[in-house]
Amino acid sequence: MFQRLCITVILSSFCLPAIAATPLERVIRLSLAESYTTAILLTGGNAVRFGFWDFDPNSFVGLEDDNLGGLEAQELRQRISTLSLPYTWSTPLGEGSNTLVLGAKASFLGQKQETQIVSSNRSAKDTIVSDVTTLTLGGELRHRANDHIGLAAGLNMHWQRYNNDTDFNTPESQALAPLTDGLLTNYTANAWQAEPHLRATWYVGGRGAEVKLISDIHYMRGRTFDTSNPAHEVQPEAWYWSNGARWRHPYLTRFLPGQNVWMQATRYDLGGDLGDSLGNHYYYEAGVGWLLDLRKANIPFVDNIGIGINLNYGSVLRGGTLILLLNEE
Repeated sequence: MFQRLCITVILSSFCLPAIAATPLERVIRLSLAESYTTAILLTGGNAVRFGFWDFDPNSFVGLEDDNLGGLEAQELRQRISTLSLPYTWSTPLGEGSNTLVLGAKASFLGQKQETQIVSSNRSAKDTIVSDVTTLTLGGELRHRANDHIGLAAGLNMHWQRYNNDTDFNTPESQALAPLTDGLLTNYTANAWQAEPHLRATWYVGGRGAEVKLISDIHYMRGRTFDTSNPAHEVQPEAWYWSNGARWRHPYLTRFLPGQNVWMQATRYDLGGDLGDSLGNHYYYEAGVGWLLDLRKANIPFVDNIGIGINLNYGSVLRGGTLILLLNEE
């Protein structure tokens, strides 16, 4: 994406400066909008998980399925870093069928790439670092309709800051720098986004069930502010819809008190500015996790911690990773 944008900048600057200005702004705006919405998706906790060790599942199960993993996808995952620090407070409302949940989260999504923006005979490579920092406040009202059905509606408000830091390390790319700095490279842009969501849960077997079927739809809409360049005036808009099953059973408590295991499989459908950012309009995820309940340890802002394995099928982030879990529900 970055190299494609650079080519567009060169053409607009030297060939068609007046005519190509509007198409150039559209390309930059689309890239920036995708950065904002993708940051919310990838740090949402239930969408795509990153960890501290990435692997290709094909090498373990003897398959050659490109949708399950590959070297290119594994290298991409290794260039991406995430950090998400969530915390929620909940309180019952009325006679107990309703619960109000308030939450706060700080998250970070970054990507570092070393490449030659413009082909050069030099061995040096340019360094491109882009990241999105997100601060979130939100609330959700949960209603237990009966033993089998749970409903929830909520709203999250996000403040986001996009930052690009590019080092031009070859003579060819350094010649390009004056044309792109402040427009495509080496700039920051602030945005806000609202994210309403609805969720329906079917508890298989009734109250206290070990298996849940979950359908969850999220819509995102916002805009940038305090921008100094028209190309950075963006109104990101996207949605995603997840449908999956989750199994959770505290059988480990018989031997190791306060521990739990869960397994989950989910399909994600994407639209709007998320439609092309992950290389597909849908993908699948499956995972398993082992949680340790720390509420009795009275550690501030930590309810539980754990470790797990996550598999992604069908997106540009396909593959597996070993993950750390914090404050999982």
